[in-house]
Amino acid sequence: MLISGESRILSNFRFKWMLIASLTLMVANMNDSGALFFILMAGLAGTMTLIYFPLRLFLTATARSRRLKLLQRIRKLRDELGQPIE
Repeated sequence: MLISGESRILSNFRFKWMLIASLTLMVANMNDSGALFFILMAGLAGTMTLIYFPLRLFLTATARSRRLKLLQRIRKLRDELGQPIE
């Protein structure tokens, strides 16, 4: 079922308010150590999702790129060493 643009905006708006209300309830019960632990763990998970994983993917991609360039350079030097000197 397709949802029109206006309905989609309203449903997103409603979802955000429900999320804010649930977070407000959690913060109101901060005397409970379980709620504090949950908020800290959720914050850590969110931080890892937003910062660590994209950074890890970027560093892995650049390391592989550098490794590939180095291997290509080594192969080129081996080929040059295999040719007779003029």
